[in-house]
Amino acid sequence: MPVENHSNQEFNEEDEKNYKKNGLRQYGVYSAIVFQMLATMGLAFWGGNQLTEYLELPNQLLTVGVGFLGMGLAFYNLLNQLKRVQGNDSKKE
Repeated sequence: MPVENHSNQEFNEEDEKNYKKNGLRQYGVYSAIVFQMLATMGLAFWGGNQLTEYLELPNQLLTVGVGFLGMGLAFYNLLNQLKRVQGNDSKKE
């Protein structure tokens, strides 16, 4: 009986298409993008708050400003990642 080596197993085209269209895989990709976006915004607001406390400012304008900057960066990153994911999906079909 021959011994098969599964570590070097190659997918045929049909298996590869099924893998790429797998709902659980797509859910993982999109949820990772959302968690990265939330982490970016959270770190921006936390960092802005730390700066405000360090500089002993009387108001929270620096917190809000750095937070909105982080939100802008998070949305920019979101759009770039969505373009990349959608581009990869359409190229491989």
